[in-house]
Amino acid sequence: MRRRNISVKRPLRFYDIAAGKTFVTDQYEVVEIKSSRGAVRLAVAKSPYTGNECYSFAPKRPEIRSATLNGYL
Repeated sequence: MRRRNISVKRPLRFYDIAAGKTFVTDQYEVVEIKSSRGAVRLAVAKSPYTGNECYSFAPKRPEIRSATLNGYL
């Protein structure tokens, strides 16, 4: 049996400043922005309220980690 490396994005919380509301989505893109301290990874998503691009800090690992069996025993 072959294993496939399927990467599932975890939902992130974004804040739309214009609407003053937060929203959660897994439909985002991860971009790197260079700064004086090094590269910063940000997630960019379209707001469902205004259609503006909203930014959030992106996780280093975008896939969802699986739990160990010891946690369920």
